[in-house]
Amino acid sequence: MLRRSSIPSLRALFVLLLCATFALPAIAQHGKKKTYKQEIAGLEDQWFQAQRTNDAATIDKLLSDDYIGISAQGMVSTKAQAVTRMQTRQVVINTLDVQDQKIAIHGNTAIVTSEVEIDATNSSTQPPTHVHSKLRYTRVYLLYPSGTWRIVNFESTHIADMPGGGPLSSEPSTTRSPAPDTTKP
Repeated sequence: MLRRSSIPSLRALFVLLLCATFALPAIAQHGKKKTYKQEIAGLEDQWFQAQRTNDAATIDKLLSDDYIGISAQGMVSTKAQAVTRMQTRQVVINTLDVQDQKIAIHGNTAIVTSEVEIDATNSSTQPPTHVHSKLRYTRVYLLYPSGTWRIVNFESTHIADMPGGGPLSSEPSTTRSPAPDTTKP
């Protein structure tokens, strides 16, 4: 038989066990997010190294089969097009600097945002053109049931205030003057 003096101790033990039951999954999830962030950071490193060296095999491995990418110029590309672009070395990267990288994990989805400064040669134009741009991008990874992360989406935006910068094209950048004010006599 339990003594009355041991009942408060049992209640405290029960409350402690109940708290541990709910806290452990949250702690485990936090640890998992930290591990996922480290995995994604490693995949981002692989991606940028593959971009610098035109490593089409790594690009093929990192992209999902239903990948869709959207360039800063609004060009849409599939996995096959991205891999072909690497194989044919249409863009040769001279320098690629990554800054301000942020990784967010939402269940089985990782969202990466960063800023990149790129110096490259675009050989898909004749004659080949030199490109220097600063871009902000979003890359989306999905964790498949096999435990493998794949890139499912990418979109970049040109940062227009970069001196001498412009979109990745052979056309010179143009500035627009404001329209004249026709409301005043």
